[in-house]
Amino acid sequence: MHALLLTAASLAGLALAPSAQLPTLDHEPLLRVLIARAPRVTIELEREALLEVAGARTTLPAGTFTLAPEGGGWHLSGPDRDRRIQTTEGVLKSGGRPVFSLEAIPEFGAPRRLTLAGDLVLRAEGALVEVIERVRMESYLVGVVTAEMKSTWPREALAAQAIVARSYAAARWMERFREPWHVHWHFGVDMAYHGAVEAPAVSEAVASTRGQVLIYRGFPVLALFHASSGGRTEAFERIKPGVFAPDGATPIAAAMPVVDDGAALPGADGLELAASHGRWKTRVPLSEVSARLEAWSRAGEGRPAFGEVEAISVLERHADSGRVGRVSVKHRLDGATRFTALAGTDFRLAVDPVRLRSLFWDRCVVAAEEPPYLLLEGRGFGHGCGLSQVSAWYLARRGESAPAIVARFYAGARIERRY
Repeated sequence: MHALLLTAASLAGLALAPSAQLPTLDHEPLLRVLIARAPRVTIELEREALLEVAGARTTLPAGTFTLAPEGGGWHLSGPDRDRRIQTTEGVLKSGGRPVFSLEAIPEFGAPRRLTLAGDLVLRAEGALVEVIERVRMESYLVGVVTAEMKSTWPREALAAQAIVARSYAAARWMERFREPWHVHWHFGVDMAYHGAVEAPAVSEAVASTRGQVLIYRGFPVLALFHASSGGRTEAFERIKPGVFAPDGATPIAAAMPVVDDGAALPGADGLELAASHGRWKTRVPLSEVSARLEAWSRAGEGRPAFGEVEAISVLERHADSGRVGRVSVKHRLDGATRFTALAGTDFRLAVDPVRLRSLFWDRCVVAAEEPPYLLLEGRGFGHGCGLSQVSAWYLARRGESAPAIVARFYAGARIERRY
């Protein structure tokens, strides 16, 4: 198996291509998926693979290889010999069969293994090495749907997820067409991806929707999705304000408006996830809230400073979605009591987006106990925009088709088969 050990690295912003240079979505895209970025990468080949560099080809035997930038190129050490490569890019050819198994990406938590069947582009980018898989859209989607839903879920739920994920990936492919990579393997940046997996039910569901994407004003929709809406979705413009279609100019917020979702709570119940994806409660010690807000403040320029938190209250709630827009944080800083307003999304991400499962809060109080703690009660899990996955499960179980499920959550868009 083929291990990839990295250190954290920030992801650079990607410029949009001018609209005149955008590709046409009339064929199955070849996606470039960023698998890793690190100053040093270790790769284990399950079998021999072909390395192409500047037109020259070398067969690498099965085994462990280490790759690191060196002198404008990179240094490759392996079981047979060391190589110094003077160009910034090379390609490991898979021959279309699973051969590469990559592990790790510490910037997103615990290491895990990915088996990949696509070719790997190896790039020296300054002091870092980038590993980018080239994989066809439909193969990529099997790895995404398997990561995002259980393969045992009803076929129409899996197919709905495939349509939504294909739309998201197509939008990124078009927007980032001239960039080194289109999508990141981790859901913290784009969508979760499990690589090359054997999942017949998922493969069948993906194949049944081949080429189907959500279209709005002629562009594929950057279709967001989440675990559970809790009964009502959130507007796209509140999750990704200022984000446009791949041309960088066409507004797309109308494709994902707020919609009522009566399937979310019964879906969570049916999956025995009521306490996590339906109506939930959480308790967070105020000392922990203080520490996490202080860490969040230090992590970015221009963020407000926080001291010892004493209370949290809701300042603003969106009338249409019911979600919290802004909170007021009462805290002691430099010997004075202060009240600092913070966007709900920032507060949730800073404190803990898993324990604060959504911004669909029904109750927000500080318990007058020792030690004091923040008590929240709410509904749903995730940002709330677009497809609710537990709702898709419930609706599919009731016999609803994938297109009908998708149409519920993207009321401003339509499904088209583009290839």
